[in-house]
Amino acid sequence: MDRKVYYINMHNNINKLVAYNINIEGDYLCPLCLNTYKEQDVRNVLTEEDVPQHSLGGKRIVLTCKNCNSTCGSEIDIHLLNAIKLREQHLFLPDEKRKIHIEKNGKILNADLQVDEDRTIKLLVNTKKNNPKVWADFHDNILLPNELVNIEDLPLKRDERRISAALIKNAYLLLFARTGYSLLYDTYYDDLRKQILDPDVFHLPDRLWTIQNISIPDGIYLTQDNKYRGFFVIYTLELKFKYRVCVLIPTPMIPYLAATKELEKIDAHTRIKILSLPDLDYLNNDEAIKRLREWCYSWKMKL
Repeated sequence: MDRKVYYINMHNNINKLVAYNINIEGDYLCPLCLNTYKEQDVRNVLTEEDVPQHSLGGKRIVLTCKNCNSTCGSEIDIHLLNAIKLREQHLFLPDEKRKIHIEKNGKILNADLQVDEDRTIKLLVNTKKNNPKVWADFHDNILLPNELVNIEDLPLKRDERRISAALIKNAYLLLFARTGYSLLYDTYYDDLRKQILDPDVFHLPDRLWTIQNISIPDGIYLTQDNKYRGFFVIYTLELKFKYRVCVLIPTPMIPYLAATKELEKIDAHTRIKILSLPDLDYLNNDEAIKRLREWCYSWKMKL
């Protein structure tokens, strides 16, 4: 990403909001914690954030502070990655290698499980990483033809609350990259930001997202039902398979709980009406910012 162009756009967006009596101190705000920074901090203090995370196919599109970048990476992003890793591990996909435990009669052997291109499964044992007596027992008495053993994957950190926070963070930053502070500076989104940075506490109701087969392209869409008025942010996660994610970010007109309750009523195959977010410059163009804010703070359908 071009940091200079990005900064100019976001700083200009801050200045544009003065017309709406929104006075933001500082030259730039981290979109997650809203801490303020000076122009010189853009190079030294702020970091380029991959959205979604790089390990799941994301690209650098926004700047966040180093603390938020580090915290999100270690506290929520890793849980999302591990959840997808675990799902794909259970499929025994070709060209895969991972560490496992082999268990029999209370004894445990460390090994690697390798799946070849032809889906042949191999167990690779490094004798230096095992107790010699345990290895000898497995070799002589357990790992015999037609012998059944238990294979256990090494535990991966995986928490549903943190997975949810990571999914919401991706959608929030994708929307921020398009619209800047024009909408998301509203205190209504404080709870959403808190959920990202403090996932163990229920700041938001479950759940504002879904992962399933989605037939429309990635992008930002306007909902066409005022009962859950807001933005559907659709994006793709990719490890070995692709996973389509849809997150609802409501407008300040709708309580989060009310939006969640309405989403729960929508069955998997129900058709819903949406509109693509018009391809306008919501960072620099006065008319585009005006239209966006009018849509967010009214009940009309079209932006």
